[in-house]
Amino acid sequence: MRATSENNSLTEPAKTTARNTNRAAFRAGGMAFVIAGLGGITWFTLELLPPVLGFDDTDDPAVSLDYLRQYPQFYPLAWVALFIMAIAFIVASFAVSDALAPRTSSITRRSLSALGLLSAAFLFMQGVLRESVGPLLYLDGMNSGWGESAYLTIQMLGTHGFAQASLLTLCVWALGISVAGARSHALPRWLCVLGVVAGLRLVMLIAGPFLTAARIDLPEFLWFGSVALIPLGMLWWLGLGVVLLVKSRPNREERPANLAR
Repeated sequence: MRATSENNSLTEPAKTTARNTNRAAFRAGGMAFVIAGLGGITWFTLELLPPVLGFDDTDDPAVSLDYLRQYPQFYPLAWVALFIMAIAFIVASFAVSDALAPRTSSITRRSLSALGLLSAAFLFMQGVLRESVGPLLYLDGMNSGWGESAYLTIQMLGTHGFAQASLLTLCVWALGISVAGARSHALPRWLCVLGVVAGLRLVMLIAGPFLTAARIDLPEFLWFGSVALIPLGMLWWLGLGVVLLVKSRPNREERPANLAR
C-alpha cells in the first residue's frame, strides 16, 4: 500500500506537468489560429480593394500598375499580413497535432502538420511577391513594357501560383483536421462540419480541370461560391483558435485539487 501511494505521489507531478504543457500548446495554437484568421481576413480585404477604388479590370497590367502608382501602400500591407499568417500557421500546425494526439495516429498528425507547414511556405512566398512593388514601379518608370511584363509575371506566380497553392493546401488541411477531429471526438462537431463546408472549395478546384477538358463552361455562381468559401475558411480558423483557447483553460475539477495541495 505504501509503495502504491509513493508511486502515485511520484507520478502526480509528472501528470500535472504534462497537463500544463498541453495547455500551453493549446494556448499558443489558439492564439496562432486567431491571428492567422484575422490576418487572412485582412489579406482578403486588401485583395478586394482595387475594384472598390475604381480599378475594375485588374487583369489588365496597365490598370493594375496605375492602381499601384496611386496606392503603393496596400501591397506592402498585404505582405505584412501574409508574413504574420505564415508564422502563425507554423505554430498552429504543431498545436493542432497536439490537440488530436490522444486518439489520432501519429502518421495522420504528422501529415496534417506537414500540410500546415507547406501552406505557410506558400503564403510566405506570396508575401515576398507582394513586397516587390518598389522594383515593379521602378521597372515601369524605366519602360512601361517592362513594368507590364514584370506585373504579369508576379500575377501568374503570386495570385495564380503561390496564393492558389496556399489556399488549396489549407483546404486539404481543414478537411483533414475536421475528419480527424470528428473521428477522435477531439474537436466539437459543429467545428468539424464547418471545416468540411469550407473545404468544399477543394472539390470545385478539382472539378475545374475536368470540366475544362470536357469543354463544359463552369457556371458563374460556382465561381462566386468558390470565392465566398475563402473567407468562410478564415472564419473556421478563428473558430478553431477559440476552441483551442477554451481547451487551454484548467478544468473545474482540477482547480479544487490544485488548491487543496
